[in-house]
Amino acid sequence: MRRLAMTALALLGGIVALAAAEATVLSGRVGVSSYLWERSELDTTETRHLQNTGTLSLRLARIAGQDLCVSTSMRGRYDARNRGDNTDDYRVYHFNVRWRNVADRVDLEAGRHRLYWPTGTVNIDGGSAEARLWRGISIGGYYGVTPPEDGSLKLTEFDEGHAYGARLNLPKCRLGRIIVAFAERRGAHGYVVDGQAVEVNNLISRRIGIDWRRPIDGFGTAYGQLVYQIPTHRIGRVHLSARWRATPTVSVHGQFRYRRPDIAYNSIFWVFGPSRYYEARLRANIRLNPTWTVNVGGTYVDFVDDNTQRFDVGLSHRYFSVMIHGKAGGAGSTMGLTGNALYPINDRWTVHGGARYSSYEFGEDQEDANWETAIWGGARWNWMTQSSIELEAQFLSQDVTTQQDFAGNESDFRLMARISYWFFNRFGA
Repeated sequence: MRRLAMTALALLGGIVALAAAEATVLSGRVGVSSYLWERSELDTTETRHLQNTGTLSLRLARIAGQDLCVSTSMRGRYDARNRGDNTDDYRVYHFNVRWRNVADRVDLEAGRHRLYWPTGTVNIDGGSAEARLWRGISIGGYYGVTPPEDGSLKLTEFDEGHAYGARLNLPKCRLGRIIVAFAERRGAHGYVVDGQAVEVNNLISRRIGIDWRRPIDGFGTAYGQLVYQIPTHRIGRVHLSARWRATPTVSVHGQFRYRRPDIAYNSIFWVFGPSRYYEARLRANIRLNPTWTVNVGGTYVDFVDDNTQRFDVGLSHRYFSVMIHGKAGGAGSTMGLTGNALYPINDRWTVHGGARYSSYEFGEDQEDANWETAIWGGARWNWMTQSSIELEAQFLSQDVTTQQDFAGNESDFRLMARISYWFFNRFGA
């Protein structure tokens, strides 16, 4: 794997050298933020935190006049007031090279990147490719090791975890667009206990996934997804949704989901028995005029031994929105009101604010309701075309009447500041 890392660095160096030969575009974003808040610990003591976060996104595109780019995004974090507990906390989300339209047929990608497939989202340190055949049909696949769980920029050994998959894209079927995919993920072969090596089944998951999408004339769009878990011989996920454009100002969106917990095949948690849930949603969006919109939604969730109902009714304007939302059922009941406002004073200044209040109960037999409230407000200053400074103050308070000794029964005042800078440069021939 060290050779692979050196090869990747050499490849990146060669690509950067090519950038000077043709018109190349360098773009990115740099962000620095600080967040000051108090925290009530379980022993009723209060601690203060000043969390500083830095983010960096870079993209070097149109290298050597081709659809070739190098991109990365990462985040680092440090709590300046959390004495003694700080460790290196950084995460590399992606760091990859992508070359599209090779010979007008193939897309290639190598490095750390994320793939959104019918079998589920997967992160790999490796390579992926897709080739376009005829009549829009394409085939693709990926192969690589799984990145470390902490997101650090280091390569996992192949025997500690790897994944691979393949898919077939049929965009012009009579039934609509269909994507069929297969994916497998494996972990470590074993571990050591008291100096003795113990081998285990390292199969984490093996799945077949199907995505289906079809526009329907005079109606809207229909979508479906199915994931089948091969080792357990059962369906892991079903998703069906449809969007109906009833009139130019009214749209209705319906959705049905069936899911089982995404538990690794070689996990001990399989012994606790099956679990699943069904979820049905219905939402209507009504545009009254260019500035006013009404949203109404409802959800029904059925668990193994109980069920929950949720609803929300909202009214939105160009500059503000208000929503009433509630929940009832086995997971307790909630009733809340949330409002948000955003107003641009001029080209450089924007102010925003909002408030939320909700009361909730953990069970049907609870006599007194708990409550929580939050108020926030802030401003954004675009002091340059490509830069902005944001400030926000937040006030939170709650009273959990059913748990008198709960450490979070106090109020909390918070401050947040963020500086962002975007850049876009073209250089080379």
